[in-house]
Amino acid sequence: MNRRKIFCGAFGLILLCFLTAGLPPAQTPPGKTATSIAADASAVEPPVEDIAKFISGIPCSVEPWKTLQNSTEWTAFAAGLEKSWGELEEKRLEPMRTWARAELAEANAATKILFYPFGGPDFMTAYVFFPEAETYVLLGLEFVGQLPEFKATESSRAASYLSNLQAAFSDFFQKSYFITHNMDVALAGDKVDGILPILCFFLKRTGKTIVEVRRCAFPEGMGLVEYDFGLRRRSRRPYGIKIAFSSSGSNKLRTLYYFSCDLADLSFGTNSAFYAYLNGLPFETTFLKSASYLPHYKEFSNIRSMILDKSRFILEDDTGIPFRYFPNKTWDVQLYGEYIKPVTDFAGVEQLDLKAAYADPGRVKTLPFHVGYHWGTNKDSILSIRKK
Repeated sequence: MNRRKIFCGAFGLILLCFLTAGLPPAQTPPGKTATSIAADASAVEPPVEDIAKFISGIPCSVEPWKTLQNSTEWTAFAAGLEKSWGELEEKRLEPMRTWARAELAEANAATKILFYPFGGPDFMTAYVFFPEAETYVLLGLEFVGQLPEFKATESSRAASYLSNLQAAFSDFFQKSYFITHNMDVALAGDKVDGILPILCFFLKRTGKTIVEVRRCAFPEGMGLVEYDFGLRRRSRRPYGIKIAFSSSGSNKLRTLYYFSCDLADLSFGTNSAFYAYLNGLPFETTFLKSASYLPHYKEFSNIRSMILDKSRFILEDDTGIPFRYFPNKTWDVQLYGEYIKPVTDFAGVEQLDLKAAYADPGRVKTLPFHVGYHWGTNKDSILSIRKK
């Protein structure tokens, strides 16, 4: 063997070792415990946990966050956040919890994996409706990004970050959903840098402890591969993040996945590794909200068919899968709220059959909260659907 071949082989081996550093020896599907993750919540990942506290308005006892939270900017941020969060709890989240306990009891009892496509980083709504799920799988277009890093002397830079973070949350607090265009602006790398800070924010505001964070990708010719959070690589969609977390007073690990992906058929083909991965998940329940009516279009037939085939329960608003896909012989559908014509941003997606169903008062229950695109009129529709 000549020296050129020896050099190429050795270089290839070194490169392979570098690229796979930190990767687990086997793929780990949602709902299973990775061998690299602690069996309980005793092995908390301090840097992520501490950063998440700081950006969530929660006091932290370690540096540099202890020093930074003494600034007037952080104090004002934390006080304003407490006020806004209290209003959100009173007006939206608590009414949703009360409703879910009464109306989603069967689905909650059965749901170990909650599938939430088109929702972006909206862990909060998914968690309020389905608080007992062991695994949450969220899909959106937004990129994952990074958590912030500051020195104790960079209070002005930290203050600017917190201001941008507030801007990123404004649509969710006011309207109950994230707007993709606004997120693209708010999550630019020089501002908040991706949805990871938002996911960590929601976890901390719901009293969770972040135990471990792993990055996820689907290298060509492979399924899901996890690697160390600290390895920052440029990834092509689909790719994502995996967060292991625990609840207060419990050592049981639960998992939150977020994947940045395009679910149109051209990208989400039935022969793709990402399709195979999602199709292999034994999810019981799908949640669809503020989905831009994408499940209505023929270009999204693959994800729509997967949801219909695999789901036992579906909770959605009118932006999800059209009403005509739920015939009485196969599905039980309970209607809540009030159906009105879609907002002007979306044309050609009005559902006359759903409108007719809502005209029958015997089929409709009241909805004690407001969520979705009709935030201006507070006339919202929710469908709770169960496969027979």
